[in-house]
Amino acid sequence: MTKDDLLVWASQERAEALRQLNLFGAVGIKALLQMPDGTTQEITAGVVEHQTRNAAAFEYLIAVLS
Repeated sequence: MTKDDLLVWASQERAEALRQLNLFGAVGIKALLQMPDGTTQEITAGVVEHQTRNAAAFEYLIAVLS
């Protein structure tokens, strides 16, 4: 894998993290986890926190590789 390949991959992953942040943050779609017993649990806050960290990590990686 070349440096350019890593840049493309990191850019795609950052874009996906930002897309999810928009959906679950700005747009307000709720993320639900369905348990084996059929109950659901809202995990929106966890998804937003995780994707915020992902976007920042990929942004840093892109800066280092650029």
